[in-house]
Amino acid sequence: MPKIFACMIVTIALMTGLACHLSAQVTPDFVVTINPSIVTITQGGMASLTVTTVVNERPDFAFSLSGLPSGVIAQVPVGHAGDNTIVLTALPGASTGTFNVNLTALAGNNPQTQGFTLNVKPMPVPQWEYRVEMAQTQQALQALAASLGVQSWELVSVVLHPGKDGNPEWVGFFKRLKHAESH
Repeated sequence: MPKIFACMIVTIALMTGLACHLSAQVTPDFVVTINPSIVTITQGGMASLTVTTVVNERPDFAFSLSGLPSGVIAQVPVGHAGDNTIVLTALPGASTGTFNVNLTALAGNNPQTQGFTLNVKPMPVPQWEYRVEMAQTQQALQALAASLGVQSWELVSVVLHPGKDGNPEWVGFFKRLKHAESH
């Protein structure tokens, strides 16, 4: 009986060691980089960043982001070795400012975190320029509006009122976005 008992102890010890060895996960060693390290987005706009994972194996990666401001949504792909693109969308009412955002890449049981800076800028306020034109007839004002339309002027309103000489006069009010060079 002592030999059988000794064999059982050795067998149990081997099985326990084997079971411990089988339950240990292989942790892939990898490097994560983010480009660019500073991402700027305007409310109502989109921007993207590239997450590069360098690894000798071919594991799938799970990406997650923390620290995104309210109103910024991330489209995060299932990750793989190499370049991965994450698209950020800032809703029109997104919080503005500078935020530190962390990206965590997880492969196996090896999480790695990299940070980047996210700048959310306010939606630009359109700058308009205005123009008032007068004509003696409706047809003359229509012709004037057509020629101004080619220059991006938009007819906003028309008023018919008595002119200085007592005859009716057509007044057109126009607007267009200011060009960057005219600010």
